[in-house]
Amino acid sequence: MKSIYVVIYLLGFNLGLYAQDAIIYRDGRVKSVKIIQTNNDKTLFKESGNKKASEEFVENIKVFMLKFKTRGNVVFNANGERILTTSEHTEIPKDAIVVYYKDGREVPAYNLTMDANTVSFKTSKKGKDRPIFSPKAEVFMIRYPDGTRDILTDLMAEEQRERERKAEEERLRTQREAEEAEAARKKAEEENMSNAKNPKKATIITQKGVRMKVWICEDDGMTVSYKKTDSPKAAIFKLSKKRIKSINY
Repeated sequence: MKSIYVVIYLLGFNLGLYAQDAIIYRDGRVKSVKIIQTNNDKTLFKESGNKKASEEFVENIKVFMLKFKTRGNVVFNANGERILTTSEHTEIPKDAIVVYYKDGREVPAYNLTMDANTVSFKTSKKGKDRPIFSPKAEVFMIRYPDGTRDILTDLMAEEQRERERKAEEERLRTQREAEEAEAARKKAEEENMSNAKNPKKATIITQKGVRMKVWICEDDGMTVSYKKTDSPKAAIFKLSKKRIKSINY
C-alpha cells in the first residue's frame, strides 16, 4: 500500500510540473511556482497552490530555466543574462524523458541510453525514427517521468572553473603588462644614464622659434635635460617638453 502512495506522489509531482510554472535552478533543483515577473536581475514568484503565499524572488544568476504554463521558456547564463526565450509552450508528453541541453534546449526523449561520452535517444516512440547522439558534455540534465534527475554537467562548478580561468588570465595579463612596463622603464633609465654620460648633440627649436644648439643628457618624455657644452663640468638645464617644438639630433 505504501508503494502505491509513493507512485501517486511521484506522478503528482510530475503532472504538477507540467500544470504549473516552474523554476529550474542551476544546480538541477526544480521548483513548481507561479511566476509573477522577470526582471533583468531577478524573478518574482509565489508558491504554487497557495493563494495567500507572499511574493519571493530568486536572482537570475541562480536560475537555469523558467518554465511557463502558458508560454515558452526563458533560459539564463551564468551572468543572469537571457540566452534563449521561446514564445511557444513546449508540450512534453507525460511519459517522456526530458533532456535539457546547456544551451537551453528542452527535448523529449525515449529509449535513452548513455555511455562514457555520449547520450543517445529518440524523440518519439516510433520505431523507425533515427536516434539522436549528443556528447554528454553538451547536456545539463536528464529528467525522468517519475521526477528523478541525472545531472550530467555541474553548471555551477563548471562556471566557477571558467571564472577562475578568466581571473587567472587577467592576473597573468596584468602581471605581463607590469613586467613590460618595468622593462621599458629600466631601458629608458639605462638610456638616460647612457645619455648623461655621453650626451647627444642636438638642436632644440622652442615653440617661440628659438634655436638652441645643445647636448641632451636626458629626455623622460616630460622634461629635457641638456648642457650648453659637452663638458663633464658643464651645468645641466631642464626644459619642459611643452615648450619645445622639435628636437633635431
